[in-house]
Amino acid sequence: MLKTEVKELLQYLKNRISEDKIEACFFEKYANDPDFVELDTLVKGIRDNCKKHFEQIFDLLPDPTIITTMEDGKLLTYNKAFLKMVESRGAINVDESTNLHDLYFELDKRDQLIAELKRTGICENMEILVTDVNKEIFVGLVSAQAIKIEGESYVLSVIRDISEIKKMEAEIKRLATTDKLTQVFNRLKLDEYLQIELERSERTKAPFSIILMDIDSLKTINDVYGNPVGDQVLVELAGILKINVRSTDIAGRWGGEEFLVILPDTEVNGAIVLAEKLREIVEKTEFEKVGKLTASFGVTAYRKDLLPATLISRADLARNKAKLEGRNRVEYL
Repeated sequence: MLKTEVKELLQYLKNRISEDKIEACFFEKYANDPDFVELDTLVKGIRDNCKKHFEQIFDLLPDPTIITTMEDGKLLTYNKAFLKMVESRGAINVDESTNLHDLYFELDKRDQLIAELKRTGICENMEILVTDVNKEIFVGLVSAQAIKIEGESYVLSVIRDISEIKKMEAEIKRLATTDKLTQVFNRLKLDEYLQIELERSERTKAPFSIILMDIDSLKTINDVYGNPVGDQVLVELAGILKINVRSTDIAGRWGGEEFLVILPDTEVNGAIVLAEKLREIVEKTEFEKVGKLTASFGVTAYRKDLLPATLISRADLARNKAKLEGRNRVEYL
């Protein structure tokens, strides 16, 4: 069996290595023992060397990295990459008095991060909105681990500025749902919204209506002026729609020369009023290179339809009726 003194020394070594607190009475007990003093000096030297190596590696890490106190977010240290990130965004100077609450963390997200660290000791890839002193918001991707220093709890965090990545993701998403020519929603997104509104109306009994429209003479314009001029007409028509529908309405290019407007919480009479307004605006607009044009409109409303195609079919029939009745008209079914 190990003697009491040996056990105490072994525990001392474990505490020293793990940087746990050591009782003051322990030093008082062995302070006059030359062997202990020699051992303590040796361990301190090893720790100092390890600390020096850690600091060198920490500072050379390519990702912005910081160490903060667990409870109040006080900044203990940071590496060059973190300082470069902060300074490049015009943020405040950082020092030991800096509080990460004030610097950039969303408080609710930091609370989530700390809770996860206390529960598991690690938190990976949490997106946190960051605001610098210029009030510019960027997105930080944070991975953190709970660590102990001198027996106290700290957080080692790696933060990556992923703003450009998020912008690219948003642009890809926008391109996937936007008509390239007219910059309104494309058929894919309109199909999605139609399904959403149909399911919502089925669930809540809320009304919704749609308007299907097209230019009356686009084929003639293409034949006489060329397709680029016809494309410009479609762009101008899309602009008219964007300006004159509500922010809650969804306007997009259904295909070719057809445009669809989805009107949530709107009875058919309200849709007819909007269609008439749009018809008058189109009629009075001086389109570039081609002058005055007209458009025909088909209107219908949700009638416990099971499929979006049923709504579109009725609107298409109404629009065709407007064409047969002389064009530049609004019809509904």
